[in-house]
Amino acid sequence: MSALEYTIQQKFISYTDKTMANGMRNLSHKPLTESEIEFVKNEIKRIKADETVFVFNDEDHINTGTCYNYTNDKIYVTKNVFPDDQYASIHPRDIMSVAAVLAHEYYGHRSFRNEYLNDLKINPDFHTTPIWQDECRASLYAAQFTPNLNQIERRDLIQDAIFRAKEYGQLIEMNSFMKEVLYGYKNERSIVPQYEQPRYIDETNQERTEDDWENYESLSDMSYDTKCYDHDER
Repeated sequence: MSALEYTIQQKFISYTDKTMANGMRNLSHKPLTESEIEFVKNEIKRIKADETVFVFNDEDHINTGTCYNYTNDKIYVTKNVFPDDQYASIHPRDIMSVAAVLAHEYYGHRSFRNEYLNDLKINPDFHTTPIWQDECRASLYAAQFTPNLNQIERRDLIQDAIFRAKEYGQLIEMNSFMKEVLYGYKNERSIVPQYEQPRYIDETNQERTEDDWENYESLSDMSYDTKCYDHDER
């Protein structure tokens, strides 16, 4: 393969890869060991994914990250499938489990492969779903539909979606499933759970002006009548 062909191939890979774990996870870029691969394979089995979809230590991805390539229909697993154990990050994207990362790629992205392929036919830069929303969707979809994830793993995936939206100045309006996982209560919904497309709200629209602070008309009677204590009386 010539240098030009290799450059074109790498550019195409960057277009078609869906990379999730790009925070403070294991960024050593070292190949996965046999014991690590065996651990990951057990996690693949736990979430009932097709092991043949997963490729380990692919040389074209070893220096990037775990990702789903929708043209090849393969998930390339690298060292950063493992969470941060060095920098004490509290970001959900950094601390989520191996199974949660695999779920994001397998159930979150792979479920929408046809959308990605149709977009690619139009233009490599065309996205029916904006990239950041696609990443939010992947985490939310994986949280809801991946078998055998525990409550913490589902929570981390939801929190990842919330953090991603925040990074783009957006807030996510919670749907029933998100409320159930994060806060322990739910709205009534059908026996067969359906994916509820989240509603995104521009964060800047939620900022209050000085006039807003002086406007008491929207407050409830309880809020309006509640005594405001001085700071030293709280």
